[in-house]
Amino acid sequence: METEKQPQPLLPPLARAALYLLSCIGAFCFGAGLGSVPVVLWLLARHGEFLDLQRLSVSEVGAFFVAATTGAYPLIIIVTALFAASVDRRPLSHFGLTRGGWLRQIFLGYLWAVAFVGIMFSVYALTEWVEFSANPQIPWGLWIIATFWLYPLIGFTEELVFRGYLLSVLDEWRGRRVAIIVTSLLFWAAHLGQGNVHEPLGIIGALTIGLTFALARYATGSLWFPVGLHAAYDWVAISLGGDLGLGLPTLVRFEPQVPEWLIGPPGHIGVLDIAFELLLLLSVVTVLPQLVKKPAQSDDAASPPLDSTSPENSL
Repeated sequence: METEKQPQPLLPPLARAALYLLSCIGAFCFGAGLGSVPVVLWLLARHGEFLDLQRLSVSEVGAFFVAATTGAYPLIIIVTALFAASVDRRPLSHFGLTRGGWLRQIFLGYLWAVAFVGIMFSVYALTEWVEFSANPQIPWGLWIIATFWLYPLIGFTEELVFRGYLLSVLDEWRGRRVAIIVTSLLFWAAHLGQGNVHEPLGIIGALTIGLTFALARYATGSLWFPVGLHAAYDWVAISLGGDLGLGLPTLVRFEPQVPEWLIGPPGHIGVLDIAFELLLLLSVVTVLPQLVKKPAQSDDAASPPLDSTSPENSL
């Protein structure tokens, strides 16, 4: 008896990636606008008129950001699931949402990020390169929402988009090297407007983080470790490293005592920040593969493994 052939995608890889990106942008704009409506109404009731973001308090900006993200990111997840089922005709496990050991990988990703950022900030504090002081005015309600909802949502959604769907489709199109380069560039572009991401040091920092998350995806054969790493990295970096201008609550005040090019102020990347990010990248490449067992290929027999060692997929 012949084995039933798996259904083929409706479009070639590059067309799928382009159409998916456009759909995600549309979902983001629609969802962010819809999610912001309650906050806009709240601001109207509170101030009597709508104020532009530059005139809002930090907590109000944070509430606006949480509402917009909450409206947009679940829609992007739905778009991804629909594309996987109807356009690619593949299960979500093909894009990294493997079934075995997912909770352990998320937890390991959280620990990895907390340890890394904790060591980095400890070095900054012990050398007195940065002065840390307690933040006397912490909006605890917003911090709890960000900790248990916003950061996990951002980590899951952005990894599903960049290291999940896009990495898989672009790997199918031109192999590992192109997939990593393109998704890292797209990840950088998606964060333009935050800190100094538009400047040379910021570009290097964003690309390094994008490369790290992509290599973690290949090293584990799953999306769950990058999800945990991403969510925890944002959580610790913002909670201890200062506000990025998004109004998200911070536990401490982060005041560099060295030139900005060495250690950037909150939301900005400096040379030492990049050095620590490269150490994180090195740990993902050398240590992570020894700790995480890749899921069995039977978990998704329909998809070519992302950890292929064929020449066209080698770095």
